[in-house]
Amino acid sequence: MMFSRSVSPHIPGILLVLGSSCFCVSSATFALFPANNVNQQLLSTPPLNIQRRPFASTSASASTSVSNLNHSLVSENHSRLHTRLQASVVPDLGMIANSVSSVSPKVNAVLVSTSVAILAGYHINLFSKEFKSESNSGDCKTWRQYQADTREDWAKYVRDTEGWLYAIQTLRNAITAQTFLATTVLSLLTLITGRIWDILRSASKTSERQLLTVQLTSIAMPMLISAYQFLQGVRLMTHAGFMFPVKKNDTKVDNIMRQTQNCQWLGLRWMYISLAPIAWAVGGSRAFFVSASSLLQFFRSIDKKPEGLGHEEFQGGNI
Repeated sequence: MMFSRSVSPHIPGILLVLGSSCFCVSSATFALFPANNVNQQLLSTPPLNIQRRPFASTSASASTSVSNLNHSLVSENHSRLHTRLQASVVPDLGMIANSVSSVSPKVNAVLVSTSVAILAGYHINLFSKEFKSESNSGDCKTWRQYQADTREDWAKYVRDTEGWLYAIQTLRNAITAQTFLATTVLSLLTLITGRIWDILRSASKTSERQLLTVQLTSIAMPMLISAYQFLQGVRLMTHAGFMFPVKKNDTKVDNIMRQTQNCQWLGLRWMYISLAPIAWAVGGSRAFFVSASSLLQFFRSIDKKPEGLGHEEFQGGNI
């Protein structure tokens, strides 16, 4: 009786504390986290042994399990939120990139063919105007024709005044300039070919390889023709330097100097045209079309009749 009386007053307090602690744990858990996750966590944790553990150890283990549960569930919610954000952002960026870069094959064909037609049509029209100008005794000359006439008149002046030293110095400067241009074009072609060749080797689809091959060919052809024209001009000017003192009364040097201007013009023109296929390889068919349109305006500005340069004074050898 003494044992029962001494123990019985403590039993209601222990039960009250255990009940209140369990109620607090359960209410806090259900308030912070979903019921399914709590059920899984509670099922996975071992049951509390109230009889074998004292009150202090039971409370400490309960608080520890609650803190561990809170930490694990907060980490899980954070990871889920991060995953949802990635899922909501990344597809949108991919859709934007695809919408920007995706162009149908028909649109690509139209843009590329239109760009080629712009450049080809302009030069066909330019050559027809020059042909009509030559047949109509020099009316409406272009810049290339003015430059060719100037070099021809310069050759006549050198031959009449026997200014061989002046002629050699002028030819040396022109040869250096055209050699530099030819070297620059070939160097750029080497760099572009190496870059496109690396992309071509890494391409997996046959269509991509064929497109890169066409683009590389369209870049290499005008740049090689440009370098060839520059070198042809150097060859002709070198030959003219040897002919000046020998052929004093011959007009062959005059024709050679006229051909040098044509070579220089063609070299510069093909170098400018190569910018269009380079833009095609870098930015696609739309960049090709924009580049061709820009080159059209540029060619119209540099091919028109020069004004205020005093070219008329060169006519007839009045230099």
